[in-house]
Order: sequence, then structure tokens, then C-alpha cells
Amino acid sequence: MSDFEGYLRGDPQAKRIEVGLLMAGLATFTLLYATQAILPYFTRDYGISPAEAALSVSMATAGLGVGLIFAVPVSERIGRVRLIRWSLILASLLALVVAFLPSWPLFLGARFLMGFVLAGLPATAAVYLKEEIHRTYVAAATGIYIFGTTLGGLSGRVLSALTIEVAHQWGYAGTGVLSESHLALFVTGLLALGCAVGCWFLLPESRGFVPHFDSPRELMRKFGRAFRDPVLLGLYAIGGLGMGTFVGAFNSLAFRLEAAPYLLSVGAMGLIYFVYPVAGVGSIVAGRLGGRYSLRAVLPYGPLVAVIGILLMGLSHLVWVVLGIAILSVGFFMSHSLASTWVAQRATASVGVPAQAASMYMLVYYAGSSLNGNLAPLAWELRGWSGVTTLSLVFMGTAFVLSVLLARSRPLVR
Repeated sequence: MSDFEGYLRGDPQAKRIEVGLLMAGLATFTLLYATQAILPYFTRDYGISPAEAALSVSMATAGLGVGLIFAVPVSERIGRVRLIRWSLILASLLALVVAFLPSWPLFLGARFLMGFVLAGLPATAAVYLKEEIHRTYVAAATGIYIFGTTLGGLSGRVLSALTIEVAHQWGYAGTGVLSESHLALFVTGLLALGCAVGCWFLLPESRGFVPHFDSPRELMRKFGRAFRDPVLLGLYAIGGLGMGTFVGAFNSLAFRLEAAPYLLSVGAMGLIYFVYPVAGVGSIVAGRLGGRYSLRAVLPYGPLVAVIGILLMGLSHLVWVVLGIAILSVGFFMSHSLASTWVAQRATASVGVPAQAASMYMLVYYAGSSLNGNLAPLAWELRGWSGVTTLSLVFMGTAFVLSVLLARSRPLVR
């Protein structure tokens, strides 16, 4: 095992890892964001505010954030592949159960539990790739995995919206606990379960993994080391700020576009999420540029591109709004792809705990989602889209400043 340096580009096992993790990302983010495009339906079904409806997204991401703390030590014992397989299967089954829960508090609690179980993939994906893929290809392979997450974000939002649109066309008005919105969640749960099964059979067993059986005190010590490097702290913050901006904008967008002067149907709003494949291509290109030049040199361009998208979304014409959300998505996924790759590499060289550092990155990442995922709809309620724009510029502008500062940091080599 000590002679294994990772699969090279084009190796059949590398292809299986790429496709398997792409499907894993598809399943994970389909489940997390299936409610986002249909938030206005929850406000009407339950008589709640936009900020309360956004809790259906935030509770799932908060559960995932908490799960990250436990997922890393579990993966260190049982292996990355086994944890990824079981977390996806169990979370998909939970998602099917969630679709039949009519009580809003119970629904939110189940979404939190589903997110907690889903933590197995985000907690281990970057480290798994680092262990199994050769260092010359790992940045590009990470970009492909991020592309899978963009497909999942697309599928969750589009499929739920189009399910309701088709239900309308067929005259489905909802029966019992399976309302239109819950029917949409059931359909997305079935898609995620299919992807989880595919991932189970595609991912090869690990060759670069070495199990660790640490005591609780040793685990705490390792997590503490993940906070000793200022560069890692900056990367955590960039991930959280970027994710917060991204989710907050999308959580608020549905309420903006269903109102005057746009008056878009849920199906039409769902089509807007096809900007995701464009964003996914951006993550792949950013990964390749990061491998060719350096992660520190390319990273500042992600937040900068996102800021341009935020400004365009502030314009009134629908074309500019759609173009703006597309550019924001590209910038965000550029930042996330590069920052997550840099965390794994930097932690190995500086503090020696890449798994714990990757977990802390994802913890802050989803904390940003949960925080601004509710702040942005609240800003929409109070100040309209100008409030969302101001909040987004503060978040992503801070991420840009941090990325410029990190670009000037001293490189480390293991």
C-alpha cells in the first residue's frame, strides 16, 4: 500500500471513482435542495413566512454540518467508501419517509436527520480523492466531483418544480399527506435512491486508506490542529461565505420571480436552474487551471466572478437576472472547487490532519448555507431584492478580500 501513489488520469479505476462520486454528489445535493425551488408552496401549504419556509433547506444543511463532526472519525475507522455507500442509501430512504410527514415541525426534524446522515460524502470526498487519485490529477478529479454536486443541485430543484408543474397539468390537487410539494419530494427521493445504488456498485475499494482508531482525546486533538493554520481558517471562511451567498440568493429568487412583474410559474422557475451545468463546467475548468498554475493564483477569480453575477441580478430585466445567477453560480463553484482542494493539500503539509481539516471546511461551508439561507429571505421580506443584493455583496466581497490575502501566503511542501 505504501507504493500506491494514486490512480492516474485515464485509469479504469479512476473513471469508476469519477463516475461514482459524480452520482454520489448528484444524490446528496438532490436531497439537500429539493425544497428550494418550491419554497412558495410551503408558505401557502403551512401558512408560514418565506424565512420560515427556507428552514426546509437550512435544517437539512444544519444537520449535515453537525454530522460532519461525527463522519470523519467514523470514516477513519470503517473507511471512506463504506461510509459514503451507507450514508447515501440511508439518507435516500429517509427522504422517502419525509415526503409523507404532514406536520411542519416533524418535517423539519426529519430533514435535519436526513442531512445528518448525508454527511458521509461531503466529509470524506476530498480526502478520498486525495488518497486514491494521483496528485497530478486530483484537482481535476475534484472538479468532476463538484460537477456532480451541481447536477444534484440542478436535479433537486428542477425535478421538484417540474413534478408540480406536471401534476398541475394532470389535475392532481394533492391527497392526504401527499400534497403537490410532498409528491415532488417523493420523486426526488426516488432519483437519489437510484443514484445511491449506482454509487454503491461503482466506487472501488480503497487502496490508499489506512484505518485509524483514535481515542476521543486524540480525536479532539486532531480537530484542534485543524484550526492552527491561518491559511486553513481563511479557506474555511471563503467556503462558508461563498455557500451562504449562493444558497441565500437561490432561496430568495423563487419569491422574487413568482411576484410582479415576472409572475413565473413554478415550472418556468425550475428551468432557470439549468444554469447549474454551466457552473459545473466552471468548477472543472477552475480545477484544471489550479493544477496547471496554482490554487492560490486562480482562487481570487472565483469570488470576483460571483460579485459580477450579484450586480447583474440587481437589474430588473429577466434576462439580466438569469445571466446574473448563472455567473454567480460559476464564481461560487470555482471558489468551492479550488478552496476544498487547497484545504486537503494544505492540511497535509501544515498540520497533518487532512480529513479533519476537510471536515471543518465543510462544517463552516454548511454553516454559511444555514445562516444566510435564512438571512437572505428575511432581507427580501424587509428590503426587497436590494436587501438581498447588499447582503450578498458583503459576503462575497469579504471572500474576495480573503482570497487575495491567501494568494500572498507562503506555499508549503510536505
